Amino acid sequence: MCIIFLPKVIYEGRNFLNKTWNIRNSSNKKRALVIGNGPSQGYLKSKELDKFVKSGGETFCINYWQQNNHLSLHIPTWMVFSDPATFNRKMPQSYNLIQYLKKNSSIKIIIPTSQIKSIKKLGLKNDIYCFVDLELSICRNIHPLLPRGYLSMTLYKALAFAIYLNYKTIGIIGMDNTYPRNIYNDKKNRIFNLETHSGINDYCVDISELYYNVASYLDEVTRTFYHLEYFPKKNIVNLDPYSLTDHFKKINKINFL
Repeated sequence: MCIIFLPKVIYEGRNFLNKTWNIRNSSNKKRALVIGNGPSQGYLKSKELDKFVKSGGETFCINYWQQNNHLSLHIPTWMVFSDPATFNRKMPQSYNLIQYLKKNSSIKIIIPTSQIKSIKKLGLKNDIYCFVDLELSICRNIHPLLPRGYLSMTLYKALAFAIYLNYKTIGIIGMDNTYPRNIYNDKKNRIFNLETHSGINDYCVDISELYYNVASYLDEVTRTFYHLEYFPKKNIVNLDPYSLTDHFKKINKINFL
């Protein structure tokens, strides 16, 4: 099915995909920090991120970055979105995100081609780049202009884009991947995941409609770790010493920033 939809995706997003093509390998003299929303995001301070950018670095943030009242004082270089509901103005967090982007037009936005129509209606002045958000599980591809081989996680897409731009060094934080610690089952055998994100209160989500038993959910969690094997190790470092993500070398945050 992925191959069937690919020509349509490329045609509909051709202008924005062409912009993405034109910036390939353009950051080989810079450093980047890719920031997820895991608890280790809380190790960061907005002032040190500002200093990192001022020294020539670039920051990648995802989803509802503006919900962290302290860290969102730092204006990211890039923001990456892939959730279909991201720009649904009826949702309070989406409305706040749109206002944040309008206020900070310097943020460069990265979206899947499927969101082009939605984002055009918002009247944003931000630069917009696109990637192909089709999954082809029989491959190991991480190139953003081709179907990806890894599962659909916005943070992984942000990392793939940073690799595409060929930064000299890439740091990651907020990629805690603590899913095995946060799974719960109740007396009705419903499956719950405890969502733990920096800057907002923890909350439980009933994921029973997505996974018919614990085994099926743990299979997805296994893929979350296994698919990181598709990403190169050589110039990527993890700034969270307690992250369950063990694919990348871990170093002290201060040494990187």
